[in-house]
Amino acid sequence: MFVTQNVYQLSGRRGARPWGANTFLLLDKSVTVVDTGLGGKAASILNEVSRLGYKTSDVAYIILTHHHTDHVGSLAELKKATGAKIMAHTADAPYIDGSLPQPGPARPKWLAMMLSPFGRMWASTPAEVDKLLNDGDELPMLGGVKILHTPGHTPGSICLFIPQEKLVIVSDLLSNRSQPGLPSRIFTADMAQEINSIKKLAGLDFDIMAFGHGRPVLREAHEAVTRLAEKLESKREV
Repeated sequence: MFVTQNVYQLSGRRGARPWGANTFLLLDKSVTVVDTGLGGKAASILNEVSRLGYKTSDVAYIILTHHHTDHVGSLAELKKATGAKIMAHTADAPYIDGSLPQPGPARPKWLAMMLSPFGRMWASTPAEVDKLLNDGDELPMLGGVKILHTPGHTPGSICLFIPQEKLVIVSDLLSNRSQPGLPSRIFTADMAQEINSIKKLAGLDFDIMAFGHGRPVLREAHEAVTRLAEKLESKREV
């Protein structure tokens, strides 16, 4: 589906399920892929690129919102097919290039310890990150894509703010079930950081919000985030 005229969403398998991470295509003179889904999704991404009137060689960049396998699983395959430059935040790059192993569930601790011998379940094929991103960086596509470092879900989680589209891609900073809320606690590394990052997001000016899982919010998204940030802050103060 088109989230905006220039941003296209490929829904993950089974919609909002944990294994159904979305991929986004930023459509400009070239194509930027945001997140690659689980392994085996590269062909479907490239088929969609073709259907939208672009060639495989038009895929110039791949931006990763964070290192979790359901968002980077097809990265190596897509890089091989397109030669696109890979971009990710400095803090998550070691998990993407294989310098550090994917950590798996963050909590509860007993579950993380029990599953630690089965790291292959959430491992992905490593790929070198060509450009390290940091908070405040601006990329040239679609009139400017601003990088917002929003740690919590992972140390290097980022949101992509596209002012020209009045859109923010929040990935797994937030979930979207009946309304925007906190992501999975099991896979969120630091929930206190997560709440601070949601408050930071509320400082932006946007109308539309797209998620790592599920459907986007197409109007009054900023109001929804502001209400959530206020609710989370009031709970923390109690």
